[in-house]
Amino acid sequence: MANVNKLTARQKEFAKHYVEGIYSAKQCAVKSGYSEDSAKFHASRMLNGKDFPLVVEYIKELRDERERRYGVTLIGQLKRLSELSHKAEEDGQFSASINAEVKRSALGGLTVDRREQNHIHQLDKLSREEIVSRLHQIRSEYPHAFVEGQFKKVDDDREKSLVAVKEKSTSKNSLSKN
Repeated sequence: MANVNKLTARQKEFAKHYVEGIYSAKQCAVKSGYSEDSAKFHASRMLNGKDFPLVVEYIKELRDERERRYGVTLIGQLKRLSELSHKAEEDGQFSASINAEVKRSALGGLTVDRREQNHIHQLDKLSREEIVSRLHQIRSEYPHAFVEGQFKKVDDDREKSLVAVKEKSTSKNSLSKN
């Protein structure tokens, strides 16, 4: 069993993202806090088994844990998708066959679906001024979605939440009068 305490926080995060199977190794490194410029280098070193063997061992443990928890194994899923693909092809359902093969290649790590990558972490690339400007734009377009007022933190045994103390907006009050 890998000594998780000897792994850095970034290495642990990298392993968790990598096991998800959604992102490329470089993207996992970036999501774990490595710079875009060095992410590919760090990902390669963490996965090569020589430089950071505890990371590879931790990845294996996380995969084994998922397999135990969900009763799904990588090999089992690859085999099942292959069977579905061949059956669909035999039945002339080429679209279903292609979809199964696409899923199988992604699961096997041969491809990465990059469509969603265009939208992830776009806010991380914006400056503070750009974010504030965008929030002002949203607030003006959808004023009903924002609650004006002061808030205080309320500690409850069951949950912690923010509660409006005093509402500044009169639009809600005028609505309740009608």
